Amino acid sequence: MRSKRFALRAVAAVAVFGLVAAACGKSSGGGGGGGGAKPTVKIAFFGALSGDYKLLVIHGFQAAELAFNQANAGTFGNLPVKIQLVPQDTQGSGDQASPLADKVVADPSFVGVIGPAFSGESAATGDKFDQAKIPFVTPSATDDALATHGWTHWFRGVGNNSDEAKPAAAYIQNVIKPNCTFVASDGSAYGHGLAAIVFTVLQGNAASVKPEEQVAPGQKDYSALVTKIQGSGCKAVFYGGYSPEGGLIRKQMSQAGLSNVTMVGGDGLKDDTFLSTAGNAGEGTVVVCPCVSPSDLAKGAVNADQITKFITEYTAKFGQAPGIYAAEGWDIAQIYISAFKAGDTTRDAITTYIRNLQGFQGLAKTYSWQPDGELFPSDRTMYMYQDKNGQWAFLGNAATVAAPAA
Repeated sequence: MRSKRFALRAVAAVAVFGLVAAACGKSSGGGGGGGGAKPTVKIAFFGALSGDYKLLVIHGFQAAELAFNQANAGTFGNLPVKIQLVPQDTQGSGDQASPLADKVVADPSFVGVIGPAFSGESAATGDKFDQAKIPFVTPSATDDALATHGWTHWFRGVGNNSDEAKPAAAYIQNVIKPNCTFVASDGSAYGHGLAAIVFTVLQGNAASVKPEEQVAPGQKDYSALVTKIQGSGCKAVFYGGYSPEGGLIRKQMSQAGLSNVTMVGGDGLKDDTFLSTAGNAGEGTVVVCPCVSPSDLAKGAVNADQITKFITEYTAKFGQAPGIYAAEGWDIAQIYISAFKAGDTTRDAITTYIRNLQGFQGLAKTYSWQPDGELFPSDRTMYMYQDKNGQWAFLGNAATVAAPAA
């Protein structure tokens, strides 16, 4: 079925920056507007825009803001609407996201959502968005279970936990080759989901692995977990969770004499918070991520000029290089812009537009969705990074990095 769709995708592929070329028809100055005032449509961005988890989300928000600002200025042609990006700061909490979702779905000027960024808040709000027939496209929520709710207006813009966990387990088994692996998580939909799959894969491959231990997020003392890791004697730890806790656990492991134990994690660890929290103790930590830093993405990419242009413009506006999930934030914003250019400005029409997209060329990847809202497998590339000298060093495509030695 995938191969049969390929020809259609090639015909229907929409280049992100091709929007400029498509706009060479009628336009006018002053932000690309026509004669009268354009109606304003709102796109809500749901995610942790403040607090401990901010650095996992803020780059995607800022990238979307940049894209919509450029769209309103006429960069991508004469749109029939003005776009307002409205931040909804969930701080990564489903409890906080839920009432925000109530307000958004009740306001008909909101025609789409970017996010929610995390899996737990996605689960908490998904029914609300779907019942309101508002499209919601997450740039980063990876819990496999999100695809099982039957939501018809939901789309995932990255791979899922299974896509992340399998190369993580392969890297542990094929590259680290530890005597055993200690598995832990923060118990969240994301963290537990990821850790459980890693455990299952390692166990299925007859690797020695300890049952998952869960810790409460938001603590400052993880010595009880560290003591269990120490007692296990394992030379590898897989942690499913986020950077504030992951960085502390890594630091406290080293303080307890476990510097020679390698930590492996998922995208929840890949930000500057982990690097600063773990400090020198983070050296050697490896993460698998469905994301890739734009600067690494540009190397050898067919759309390298477009990526470089994005990096330059993002850095000029925000004073720093684009980080984790910036490319996805930009791409999802561009999908909305493309829908508006096609004249689809209502919730249902935008959902239909997104569902029918085939091979939409973004910065990070091409986007084509299965009926369950998952990207097609060929669009879900995983990457690996390692903490080297306090920076996330790009190791490459996870399938290659985690493969057994020849």
